[in-house]
Amino acid sequence: MTSEWTPPSKRRRPIDFAALGVPAGRYVLPDVTDFLVTPAATPEGAGRINAYLTGETTLDTLQPAEAEFIRRHFAEAAEGQRQKCVTYFETKVPRRYAAARPSTIATAWAQSVVRNPDDTRSLLIVGPTGTGKTHYAYGVLRGIAETGTTTGWAAYTAADLYAQLRPRAGRDSEATFETIADTDVLFVDDLAAAKLTEWTEEVTYRLINHRYEQCKPGIFTSNVPPAQLRDALGERIASRLTEMCERIVLKGDDRRKGMAA
Repeated sequence: MTSEWTPPSKRRRPIDFAALGVPAGRYVLPDVTDFLVTPAATPEGAGRINAYLTGETTLDTLQPAEAEFIRRHFAEAAEGQRQKCVTYFETKVPRRYAAARPSTIATAWAQSVVRNPDDTRSLLIVGPTGTGKTHYAYGVLRGIAETGTTTGWAAYTAADLYAQLRPRAGRDSEATFETIADTDVLFVDDLAAAKLTEWTEEVTYRLINHRYEQCKPGIFTSNVPPAQLRDALGERIASRLTEMCERIVLKGDDRRKGMAA
C-alpha cells in the first residue's frame, strides 16, 4: 500500500475529448443539474453523466442525448477559449498583421506545436524583401491562437530583440534573456538583416543554441538566401538553424514596390 497521496483529479479516468470531438484542454466540468432541465432529462441519465464525469464509467455507457449534453458543454467551452486566444493575438500583434491568416502548412505546424512542442521542428521562412515573410509568420501565430490552446508566444524583429537584451543600468538583461529564450514559441523577424557585431552574434548564438538544446519551436524569417546564412550569421548559428528548422521559401517580386506604384 502506497503512502503517497494522489489528488482526486488524478485518480479518475480522464475525459475522452477525442471521442467527444472536442479539442483537449482544461475545462470546467458541466453541472449535471443543467441536464435535468433538458427535454431528454431523467434522473437515471443524470446519474450516468455524473458517473462518466467522475471517471467511474466510459462514454459508451451514456445515451445519445447524455453524450451530446457533455459534448456540447465542452465544445462551447473550447470555442470560448479559442475566441480568447484569437482576441489576445489580434490585440498583441502589430496592427498591419492582425488580419493575417495561416496557410494550410502553417495551420498543420501550429497544431503540431500544440500537440507535440518538443517534437516539432522550427520554421525558417526565407525569401527576398517584400515577399510576405512577416505576414506569413504572423499567420502561423494566428494558427496557434485558433487552436484555443494557451501556448505562450513572443514576437520581435531582430533589431528590437537586441535592443531588449542590450545591457543597461538598472535592468537585469540576463533575466530578460531567460524569459525570451524560454518562451513556448519565439518569432524573430529579419534575422541577419544587418551585419552582426561580436556582441549580437554571441547573443544570437546563445538564444538559438538554448532553443536548439531545449527543443523549443520557433519561427525565424530572413532575407538572406539559405546558401549565404553561414556568411551572415556565422557557422555555429547557421548550423543549428539548418538542423532545427523546416525551411519555407517565399518567391516573387517586392509587393511593397507594387503598392507604392
